[in-house]
Amino acid sequence: MIFQENMPIYVQIANDIKDQIISGRLEDGDKLNSIREYTLTYEVTALTMQRALGLLEGEAVIETKKGVGSFVKPGVREVLKVKLVEELVRDFIARATNMGITGEEIIDWVKEGINHA
Repeated sequence: MIFQENMPIYVQIANDIKDQIISGRLEDGDKLNSIREYTLTYEVTALTMQRALGLLEGEAVIETKKGVGSFVKPGVREVLKVKLVEELVRDFIARATNMGITGEEIIDWVKEGINHA
């Protein structure tokens, strides 16, 4: 994984794991790799991985069982999909509005896009 400079690495790793859940590569109840395995995969320190997993746990994406490991929380995939789409829509509307595009024009473009999808 190539990390961006404008965002903390642990956040990028957490987002990558969320993407794995959204795409179905990680499913409800799946056990995540160990911190050691992830440090090798992402080529980061154990502290960075702990921060990434701590972020995911704080966002209720995973649950950690002491001595057993971390697991994908059941039902979180749908929650993540909704959050991601909401974020994309808000960003799209903000950018279009900043370009002077009206709400009506945005709606028309979205409808047209859906019809051509």
